[in-house]
Amino acid sequence: MPRHRPAQRPLSVSASHWREDGVAKVRYGSRAEALSAAEERARESGVALSAYQCDFCGGWHMGRRSARQN
Repeated sequence: MPRHRPAQRPLSVSASHWREDGVAKVRYGSRAEALSAAEERARESGVALSAYQCDFCGGWHMGRRSARQN
């Protein structure tokens, strides 16, 4: 059985779709789903997260809140 490798970050696309380790971020189908996951993660870790729509895949991801997202 062939092994599947996770999609690795191409050099030419936006960083907003990829984690720091080069693996694609989890894609959520709606802003509400991403916000719910962000709130749950924030409760677990204490890190404030937000949701944003990805220009690369059109889905929604969560990420750290920057000063401009406040």
